[in-house]
Amino acid sequence: MTVAVSTDPDRKGMLEIDITGATSTANAGLGEIANPEGCTLMITRAFLYFTTGSTGAANLDIGVGASGAKCTDIVSAMAVLEATVGANAYYGPAAQAAETEVPTALWTSTTYLTFTGSATSVGMAAKLYVEYIRI
Repeated sequence: MTVAVSTDPDRKGMLEIDITGATSTANAGLGEIANPEGCTLMITRAFLYFTTGSTGAANLDIGVGASGAKCTDIVSAMAVLEATVGANAYYGPAAQAAETEVPTALWTSTTYLTFTGSATSVGMAAKLYVEYIRI
């Protein structure tokens, strides 16, 4: 597992998840996080902050779905190569790009936030900040 919920007591207001690059290209191969609240969550915004990008030409997918699945409703095929993202922050409205009415991602109590790399993402260090509403 290369993703984990931050336990830093100074972080408040958003779920903070540390992401560390790895060689895995399996679906959810960078890790997955179970719903932390035990009820349906409407993800309203997500922010990514990269300390460093990957040494390989990887794309990153992040989304909500079944355990072990590749999901893309937060981030879809985002290039994470160091030359592209090093020390940069990105904002995502947490909406599915293919939809015209832009629904938000719903994280039910039985689903996971999954992280998938398309190629080796070794060297990548990032934080995902997730804002949500309990519904």
